[in-house]
Amino acid sequence: MNEGYINKRTIKQDLALSGIDYNTRQKVLQIIEGAKEVDLLDRDTGKEPLLETKTGYSHVSYADGTGGFETNTLTDWVCPTCGWFVGELYSGLGQWHIQSETSYCARCGQKIDWSLPKEEEKLRYEERKERERKESAYKLDNMHRKLREKYGMIGGGE
Repeated sequence: MNEGYINKRTIKQDLALSGIDYNTRQKVLQIIEGAKEVDLLDRDTGKEPLLETKTGYSHVSYADGTGGFETNTLTDWVCPTCGWFVGELYSGLGQWHIQSETSYCARCGQKIDWSLPKEEEKLRYEERKERERKESAYKLDNMHRKLREKYGMIGGGE
């Protein structure tokens, strides 16, 4: 039996109405008792997704006719209830961003709350922009200083 989610009460009701024999019914009831059940009210409250990093291998063919295996590292957001994929942390053009995010898990129906991951993404973006501003300000200041020295506006010893 796949690890999935079932509604035990509904299955038991359907089992009681079915025409199967007593021994088979008892075996099915044991399986039902061991299965995980989703609390529908808990499922509808948003939970923060979990960040999971996986490493895999893929075959790559090159233009010169050779090929080889490369290691791929994927960083995915997964459902906190069942571990199913709900979004991807993607690095594009030198910055990380969340893409393919879903509002609900496709496997168990858990509502996903993206407010905290989005806030962290925003903070990373602002920190990177602030770092770039400081670096560019330093470069501009040095450039202006060199121009001022070149045209004799300030002495070279300062």
